[in-house]
Amino acid sequence: MGGRFDASESTISPMIENHKRAHAQRAALEQRGWLGRSLLCRPMLVFVRWRERRALAKLVAIVPSTAEDARCKLIYVMANMIADRSTGQMEDVATVMETLRPHKHSLIRFLRK
Repeated sequence: MGGRFDASESTISPMIENHKRAHAQRAALEQRGWLGRSLLCRPMLVFVRWRERRALAKLVAIVPSTAEDARCKLIYVMANMIADRSTGQMEDVATVMETLRPHKHSLIRFLRK
C-alpha cells in the first residue's frame, strides 16, 4: 500500500476516513457552548449526526475485497462500538459478521495473535 491510504487498493479506508470526519465534526459542534443560541447550529448538528450514521451504515454494509480491508473494518467497527456505547447495535454486529465471513480464516489468525 502506498502512502497512508491508497484508494486504488482499498475500499474500506476511505469509508473509515469519511466516518472519522463526520464523527469529529459532530463532536466539535456538540462541544461548542453557543449550541443553544444559534438558529443555524441545530440543523447543522442534525445533518452531521445523519451523515455520521450514514457513513457508519455504509461501512457496516460493505463486503471487504481483501483480507487487509477485512482486518481494518473489523478493528475500526469494534473500536467504534466500544467507544460509542450506544444500544441497538446488534443488527450492525450481525451485518458486520456476515460481510466479514469470506475472510473468516485470515481474521481468526489475526485475532489469535
